[in-house]
Amino acid sequence: MFQGINIIRGASYDRGVQHGENVRELIDSNLKRFWTGVETCGLNKLELMRAAESLQGVLSLNTLKEIAGIAAGAGRNFKDLLAFNLYHSVILPEDCTVYMAVGSASATGYTVFGKNSDKVGGTSLVGDRFYKNKEINVVSFSQAEDGSRIVGVCAAGATGLKFGMNSKGVAAGTNIGRTKELKAKNLDLTKLRAIDRAQIIRDGLEFGAALPAAQQAAASLIATPTATPGTVEFADAKEAYIVESSYDRIAVKKVVDDIDSRSNCFVVLKELNQEDDLSSIGRYYRTQEMLKAKKGQVTVEDLKAISMDHANGPGPNSICRHDSRIEEETSLSAGLMELNGENPEKSKFSICLGKPCQAWREADGHITLTMDVKLEDIPESFRNGEVFKKYYIEEARYE
Repeated sequence: MFQGINIIRGASYDRGVQHGENVRELIDSNLKRFWTGVETCGLNKLELMRAAESLQGVLSLNTLKEIAGIAAGAGRNFKDLLAFNLYHSVILPEDCTVYMAVGSASATGYTVFGKNSDKVGGTSLVGDRFYKNKEINVVSFSQAEDGSRIVGVCAAGATGLKFGMNSKGVAAGTNIGRTKELKAKNLDLTKLRAIDRAQIIRDGLEFGAALPAAQQAAASLIATPTATPGTVEFADAKEAYIVESSYDRIAVKKVVDDIDSRSNCFVVLKELNQEDDLSSIGRYYRTQEMLKAKKGQVTVEDLKAISMDHANGPGPNSICRHDSRIEEETSLSAGLMELNGENPEKSKFSICLGKPCQAWREADGHITLTMDVKLEDIPESFRNGEVFKKYYIEEARYE
């Protein structure tokens, strides 16, 4: 679930301390769920912490400083937070749908980029700090010492982002890849040398254009493949790069003045896809159909329509995903980014909390922000998570 807005400023360690202090109780809840998941997977906590310690070299020094700051601010063990950041995406996997109109494919001539964030639930997510068995995410606004800013959505306690945008006009998203190999693979986390996709896009958002962000991502994925197959996407006002990767291969697609999308199946590396994964296939083709119909005229409102779409459902196969079973992936939020090629700092970031088909249709279910946001500009219902509880409704809405 979503509970809170986290605004942090300064050097890496200082931002981490603020993160830990601001959402301490939420971090505790996520750590509890993470270690319960580790135990459920039959893994030993101490062994995993030792493995994480030996693996920390895959993270940048600034990221390690930020994690240390989170631990200090939250009053928690650094090794706990290190393991959480390295293995979070494997224990708590996330299915998503990303869609974009790049450059002249949009109505403005500048890229519009969107993502539906879907997440599996679990019986271990119980108590006052969880809502309908979902983990806790926060909207994060981070400002570095040089004044550059990044806004995105992350799990409380994590440095990586599920999706985000920087003040230089670059947007990014991630997807897990449901492949045949992933379905058959018995992961031993203690033997993996892997980095998390959420951290890859967070690192990529340090750059001022999509190309160098994608180049760094590709280099990282070649050197240390992620624990699960998947995709990262980077877009600026005029071009985008989609990086698909599995354990032993990587592919990059460049998108210029065109539409594109990804769900949880590969397109370039399609021979790896899990053939019975109907949801991923259906969501990919539906986003393609809707984007192609508006190519050259795609607006943020069109992306909202994609985000709310129920053509293959409503259910797990629709873009706006619904299911009453807590173990099924369902939509928890959506983010839309409207990039401004002339003045990147005026790029807009819109987010809805709860089911997109519900929250986009109500004035209090979503907000649109620019990079100079102040805490007082954000409605109280977004700061305390009440809007998520209000609009996380499994019943599908059409109008």
